[in-house]
Parts: sequence; C-alpha cells; structure tokens
Amino acid sequence: MTLRDVGRLAGLLLAAGCAACAVESPTVQSLVMMPSYFDTLSCPELVVQHQMATTRVKELATLREKSGNAVVNALAYDSEYAAARGKQAAAEQAAAQKGCDLTKKPEPPKPAPAVPEAKRPQR
Repeated sequence: MTLRDVGRLAGLLLAAGCAACAVESPTVQSLVMMPSYFDTLSCPELVVQHQMATTRVKELATLREKSGNAVVNALAYDSEYAAARGKQAAAEQAAAQKGCDLTKKPEPPKPAPAVPEAKRPQR
C-alpha cells in the first residue's frame, strides 16, 4: 500500500464519518427538504406524510443496522435517511403549530366527483 493509497483511504473514512454525523444535523435535513411545504397541508395530510416518513426512517434504519458498515451507510443510505428524517421533523413541527394529532389514523381520501362527459355538437 503506497502513501497515496493511505491518503485516499483516510480521506474516504473522514468523509464517511462526517456524513454520518451530518445526517442528524437539522441544517442538512432542511437542505434536503423544504419544511415550509408542510405548512400548506391539512391535518389529515400531515398525518399521512408523517406516517410515510416514519415508515421510511424505520426501513432505512433497519438497512443501516444490517450493513453495519459506516462507509456503506454513508454512501448508500445517508442522503435518503436525512431526507426522511427531515420530512418527519417538518411534519411534526407543522402538526404542533396547527394542533394536529399525529397518532390518529389518516382518513381515507374522498373520491373525486364524476366529471360529466362533454356533448358533441350535432351536425
């Protein structure tokens, strides 16, 4: 192993270590997610978004635990994990501001009203 290889390996390990810490950073989470989007959602929509984000966070946490490798986690999962955590936090913050209960089950969507068929002009 040459000195150049050692430098590359050290750089990769440093980048992976920084990326792992950055996932928990609110700054990084707000960069990959627009928190103000959640301010426009109704309570039932917030519940759905929060549940989807929570499910994805759990899935990614399981994958990260299975890999057990910080470098693999940084390369494969960290950006998506940060986005899911950002969505989860933004939904929680918007729900707190609006007084929404995130523990409720989401209401099923209402069916869209039927659109009447356009009549063709007679010739």
